[in-house]
Amino acid sequence: MNKHALFHEAKSQYSYQYNEQKLHILFRTKHQDAVKVSLSYGDPFDWKYENKKAHWNSNYVEMTKRYETEMFDYYFIEVEPKDYRCKYAFLIETEDAVYFYGSKRLEKLKSVPTNDFSEGSFYDLSNYFNYPYLNKEDLPNTPTWVKDTVWYQIFMDRFHKSGGQSQLPWGKLPVNNHEFYGGNIQGVIDKLPYLKDLGITGIYFTPIFESRSAHKYDTINYFKIDPQFGTNEAFGELVKKAHQMGIKVVLDAVLNHCGWGHPFFQDVVKHGRNSVYADCFFLEQDPIINFELDESGLPKYKNDLRPNFRTFAYTPHMPKWNTANPIARKHLLDSIKYWIEVYDIDGWRLDVSNEVAHEFLREVRKVAKEAKKDTFIFGENWDSSIPWLRGDQMDAVMNYDLSIPMWQYFENKISISEFKNEIINYTAMTPKNVMENMFNQLDTHDTVRMLRRLNDNDLRLKIAYLFMFASAGAPNIYYGSEVGLTGDHDPDNRRCFDWNESNWNKSLYEFVKKLIHLRSLYPQFKSYDYHFIDSESISFIKYTDSKPLLFLINDSHKVLTHKIDEKYFGVYKDLLSGEDITLNHDFVLKPYDIKILI
Repeated sequence: MNKHALFHEAKSQYSYQYNEQKLHILFRTKHQDAVKVSLSYGDPFDWKYENKKAHWNSNYVEMTKRYETEMFDYYFIEVEPKDYRCKYAFLIETEDAVYFYGSKRLEKLKSVPTNDFSEGSFYDLSNYFNYPYLNKEDLPNTPTWVKDTVWYQIFMDRFHKSGGQSQLPWGKLPVNNHEFYGGNIQGVIDKLPYLKDLGITGIYFTPIFESRSAHKYDTINYFKIDPQFGTNEAFGELVKKAHQMGIKVVLDAVLNHCGWGHPFFQDVVKHGRNSVYADCFFLEQDPIINFELDESGLPKYKNDLRPNFRTFAYTPHMPKWNTANPIARKHLLDSIKYWIEVYDIDGWRLDVSNEVAHEFLREVRKVAKEAKKDTFIFGENWDSSIPWLRGDQMDAVMNYDLSIPMWQYFENKISISEFKNEIINYTAMTPKNVMENMFNQLDTHDTVRMLRRLNDNDLRLKIAYLFMFASAGAPNIYYGSEVGLTGDHDPDNRRCFDWNESNWNKSLYEFVKKLIHLRSLYPQFKSYDYHFIDSESISFIKYTDSKPLLFLINDSHKVLTHKIDEKYFGVYKDLLSGEDITLNHDFVLKPYDIKILI
């Protein structure tokens, strides 16, 4: 047995409180090393005395091998500690030995212990892992509505224009981040019926507060809608009408940095370290402004510039906030509270959340949840995000742990087996009460459009959408992707939505709409685990307490013959076509064909 592959950590993704009564426990071994893994657990204070000897009232239960990758096996169990306290350890059985894995050491035992065990650490609770108490207050209080939401991300300047003026004709190419096409709040209001008909139940807006750029991540005023989009009152009307249609509204909070034009930073530009706002930022050395300004007072940007104040990346246009400063702190927290209390928004997406202090994120959560109990907080984290998702900071993140393997697979950068390994590892390493609320996306304003990644192969795009919609978490559609809007890296991925329906990919639109509808009907779409069927495809099965759903997929230009396991023989209904399908030993799928069978 490879002892170095064994792993467990208490109070982590390997051991977490799932709800008020239940504890989820995971244990890792090298792939195919163990024959059996069992859990010994109980209340550390629950003892009985017989024949002048103390006996711990423990349970001894076999764990389930729930996940397998090429490197590791993961054993899982859900336990319900009798009195909310739990001490536990693991027994590992191989072909020729028995091991005890505790919190402090690994021991080889002579045999499998009995209920009267007394050998080694199996009876020594000091070598047991401890989950001291299942406190209700420690659970994530994510709003219940989140996991059933279908999100739609809108970059307002490029979504829809209704009246008003713009610098450019709608849809002009190429696009950049300093040109304005006139998309506005009234344009979104006009298209709410379109979103409702598609099946959208939540809108996430990229920043819409006053700033100089088209992307608005260089905020000047955190309390004012950018005039090019409309007014605060117009935004309030948008929220009201969206709510009437059952659509939630989430805004983008840029708390890591502000824009060059923000009054606090302009005071620093003018007065330097004598500014009352100097400590609102990180002024590293003098001169603070170590670069030229143009005739309008803006930085002349050079690629090799390293400003003498901290910024987002190295851009002088975005000075980083010092959120430990009371003035900056109050300013930002007041804005979080303002848009919830005055305009009844439903949540915040936190930009560059992984660079914001954990302590400040806890305060953001506190302020937001006090203003509205069922506010949703999610962040822009591109890496594994467990430290941010323990119930005290964010409810979810933009789920790049799911997106990146999908991009790599569909761009043919990794094999089918590598893709499955990454997906299974993600599933194993993400707590279930976190996974169900994740913000899942194929593309965003920060990424290449998925259709472009696939070289305009809309058949493969349908398969990618299917995989995303059949994943636990809330799926997001980036505006226009559902009708075939394409685009390369930022800013090309921020093109205008073409509202001429004759230019739409109608087949793609109808497919996405169908997926949204099916997801609302069949809970299997939202279940956690993928049960992959064979090694030749990404076909999988999703289970709930009801019937399984079979997702049969041929993601290639060749005919695929599935070898069907006998236990799945029978007559099924294809939820996409409505046809009856008979499964037996061999089932043939045409190139890029999809079947969802029940």
